[in-house]
Amino acid sequence: MERWACVDLSAFPLQILLKAQPAWTRVPCAVVEDDRPQALVQFVNARAYALGVRPGQRYATALTLANDLQAGTIPPSQVAQHTRVVADRLRRYSPHVEPSIDMPGVFWLDAQGLNRLYPSLRDWAQAVRLDMQRAGVRATVSVGFTRFGVYALAKCHQGITVCMEAGEERAAVQRVPLSSVDLAPDVQARLAALGVDTVGAFLRLPGDGIRQRFGDAAHAWYQLAAGQRWAPLVPAPAEEPQERLVHFDTPEVNTERLVFIVKRLLDSLMASLAAQAHAIVELALWMKLDDRTTRTERVRPAASTLDVAQLLALVRLRLDALGLSSGTVTLRVTATTCPVTSEQRRLFPHHARRDPELANQAFARLRAEFGERSVVRARIGNGHLPVAQFEWEPLDRVPLRAAPVVVTTRPLVRRMYTQPLLLASGFGLSALGMLSNYIPKAQNPEPNAPSDPRAESLKPRAALGSKAQSPEPRAVSGPYTVSGGWWSGGVQRDYYYAPTGGNLWWVYYDHRKRRFFLQGCVE
Repeated sequence: MERWACVDLSAFPLQILLKAQPAWTRVPCAVVEDDRPQALVQFVNARAYALGVRPGQRYATALTLANDLQAGTIPPSQVAQHTRVVADRLRRYSPHVEPSIDMPGVFWLDAQGLNRLYPSLRDWAQAVRLDMQRAGVRATVSVGFTRFGVYALAKCHQGITVCMEAGEERAAVQRVPLSSVDLAPDVQARLAALGVDTVGAFLRLPGDGIRQRFGDAAHAWYQLAAGQRWAPLVPAPAEEPQERLVHFDTPEVNTERLVFIVKRLLDSLMASLAAQAHAIVELALWMKLDDRTTRTERVRPAASTLDVAQLLALVRLRLDALGLSSGTVTLRVTATTCPVTSEQRRLFPHHARRDPELANQAFARLRAEFGERSVVRARIGNGHLPVAQFEWEPLDRVPLRAAPVVVTTRPLVRRMYTQPLLLASGFGLSALGMLSNYIPKAQNPEPNAPSDPRAESLKPRAALGSKAQSPEPRAVSGPYTVSGGWWSGGVQRDYYYAPTGGNLWWVYYDHRKRRFFLQGCVE
């Protein structure tokens, strides 16, 4: 007798969103179909549900119920990509895995013959569930004898459900609420009006009138639940790794020749990907060196592409920036792919006057030459001190805007040092001049205080003994007092903007350390 298993990742798009935004797990959160106020809410977490937010509501309506609601969109391509990743992990436990096309997050597995690998099917199901947890998703696993049976039990129960006999599965499925099954809400409402709220009550209805009264989808579920419809497992084929390998007779040290070899491998890869209608998302270059060390470098275009020239430009930049300890003896090129889009199939691509894709390609070249952390943007934080009120996060793509902002006056840029520079002895009194009027004499730095060698280059020429004198400092702006941080020993600082030597420096006086520090400058 066949043994089926079902792995259900409940609200899979919502789990994808929370995995990308882990801070949203503590606030009301929802997945909406589009980025507009009238978009429909598709999935909500428990906090949003407790405030009255329901799937099917408009996003604007949901905001009136939960004013701190965090929402995001998950495009179908991203769901498909995560589905392939989960399916690859599930193939470690069963060679035959069928992802559901209509219900994202539902997977059917062949559980037949696994008793020789695991002590019991419950141990196997527990191993699958733990692996899903390690992947960062919550899963429900059920094992039984029919496709509909394991699906209904996985949707209804939490954790692990294992039915050892077919009769046990039938009895458990009879008690499953219809709200757990993927029936249309209007069909569920009409059935509830008839007092039909479980699968057992649904199966006791005469099957001849189901299609006429409730539609084709409800009739298909009825036939599947009643065992009148043959639905064998249709496993998705495992995607073969798209990689090419080459061994060199002698260690290769020339970058130009390496790029030429990569082009030859890419041409072979593209021929294979064209037949599958896939594009390249990322290239991984694995190199075994002559000194028996290995090196892995990754290049990522701005978007999935079929353009070999664009990929080769990124590979060239990455290889030029490397400092390999010795020559390359083995090179393996591995491609991460995704289905091509309709835009990529066009013969003549359209470029707008302000094409964000060209900017994204420029960012990809910067990442290829200087590393993944070379393109970042600032995100506002909740820090206490000025330098802790923002953090840098990687910027993958240019954010879309309706129209560019017209700037009439060039804004000033305040550059902050990650580590403030300790100003040299007497620096705060001589070079910054008027700051001494704001600091009591008893709090001035000691005459013999040690100086930071990094600050020597920041001194005005007069402080370095040059004949050229710095201009007399203009009025100092400040102090702007920052105090607090009692949980970490306390902080009390007086910040000033001091124009000296043609520069506008941002300095502060630390009352605890009794020193002046250079925090940054205004450009």
